Amino acid sequence: MPLRNAQATDSYLKSRFAAALFVGISLLLSACSSPAPVLDLTDADCWREGDLALRLGYGVESRAVTMGGSFYSHVGLLHYDSTAREWQVVHAVPGEDEPELLKSEPATVFFSTERAQRGAWLRVDCTDSVARKAVRYALAKVQQHIEFDNSYLLADTSQLYCTELVWQSFMHQGLDITNGRRQAVPTIFSKEGECIFPNNIEESETSLFVKPLKTKSL
Repeated sequence: MPLRNAQATDSYLKSRFAAALFVGISLLLSACSSPAPVLDLTDADCWREGDLALRLGYGVESRAVTMGGSFYSHVGLLHYDSTAREWQVVHAVPGEDEPELLKSEPATVFFSTERAQRGAWLRVDCTDSVARKAVRYALAKVQQHIEFDNSYLLADTSQLYCTELVWQSFMHQGLDITNGRRQAVPTIFSKEGECIFPNNIEESETSLFVKPLKTKSL
């Protein structure tokens, strides 16, 4: 894949700077954090294609989202890989790869101690068929090598951020899983002045339930 062009790089840097401003003093308050728990994935026996995986991550972006009112900072779609015989999460995430492409990775990695302080899974109130089609839409975006949207623009679908990917996946099946909910953000963060945060999906009428993951005893 070609390297990000100068315009995209500039957008990337501005978004990082904006996020840093957005979280500000919270970085200082996290200096003495306790070790992250190991999340128990035995609930996987109850998952279905198209359920949503939620986690609270680390870093600037995660703090920006939680300061906006979300209990979780990141979301993806659950997909069972029959070849690998494991659950995977299809998602868009910044800062883990270069270039920052949408990806599908094992749920054990998505919920690993290094990436998740806490986790949950959410079921959208829809048929199994709609949920499966939503996952297929997201997987198609992975295959198209779509990049992470560092400008956080819902109007531009050539790049996607995490909640935007999930929202678009269901919107293409005729279901708005946010019910129009948006989170106001500084325009330096997104020129649109609003984004979709995980809690906009959690609190929607289309959210059937949210089940936090338990922690393992070591």
